[in-house]
Amino acid sequence: MRQLPHILGSMNATQTYAPVNSSAQPRVQAVLQGINLVMDYNATSASQQTSRNTSANSPMPPMPMMQPLALNHVNFQIGEGERVAIMGPSGSGKSTLLHVLAGITKPTAGQVLFRGTDVDHISDAERTKLRRQAFGFVFQSGQLLPELPAIENVALPLMLGGMPYAQATDQAAVWLERMGLRNLLRNRPGQMSGGQMQRVAIARALCVNPAIIFADEPTGALDQNTGHEVMNLLMQAANANHSAVVLVTHDPNITQYCDRVVNMRDGMILDAANRPANYPQAVQQPPMQPQPVMQQPQYPQTQQYSQYPTQQGAAR
Repeated sequence: MRQLPHILGSMNATQTYAPVNSSAQPRVQAVLQGINLVMDYNATSASQQTSRNTSANSPMPPMPMMQPLALNHVNFQIGEGERVAIMGPSGSGKSTLLHVLAGITKPTAGQVLFRGTDVDHISDAERTKLRRQAFGFVFQSGQLLPELPAIENVALPLMLGGMPYAQATDQAAVWLERMGLRNLLRNRPGQMSGGQMQRVAIARALCVNPAIIFADEPTGALDQNTGHEVMNLLMQAANANHSAVVLVTHDPNITQYCDRVVNMRDGMILDAANRPANYPQAVQQPPMQPQPVMQQPQYPQTQQYSQYPTQQGAAR
């Protein structure tokens, strides 16, 4: 087996990917791959419950209702600088996939490879460093710290990485100016609109020069016009930064900003074109058997009266 490069080492990765129809499209260098990913929250809950019931005298709790797989043998890949949208109804597994790819959540089974290195086989410290230095995040609500002004919110990941305050805030100011927020450097999140807060979040995601930006419903809390403004800024900045973008959305209008769309349902990727060749396919759930239809009981018909009888002796 060849020696894998360090997780934050050489930029000259040899891992590549191609769609199923590789003869029709050029091969693209892969920056991130998810291979045969399974996320089973039932297994996680059972493990946690077992650790709680260490005493022999502990009563056995009732078994929780079984949930379907949040990720059902999912395969995903994204190339350097590529922009991919993940779409699907609520509960389809799209946000779970994003969290697993970003190293926020460990999958029950499968691999996540960043430039050829298995993210699950590195230490927690290296994984934290990876998220801080190689990944950028934009969430629906921005996830800004309310007590910090915009410039310090953007500079925070730089300072956590060891950059001095003055240098970090100077770099943050440059990114905020690119987002059109030059006059709001000292404003706290409570003094900004939703669109302005998302611009701050984009500046924070891009200031570390990430290889990949993970955006989870970045326009979900915005009106349509503001949402398109935010998406334009995000994609322009990502393109200038040569960053790949993994975008989770339920809005088909937002997918026009991406190079490729991946559709999900019930924890599975539906598009054959987005599944690389020779990867294990999703485990198909057995179809539900139709339930017998209950026959309605037949009751004898009652006599219908066209005129109700009057009470004898009723007062006129």
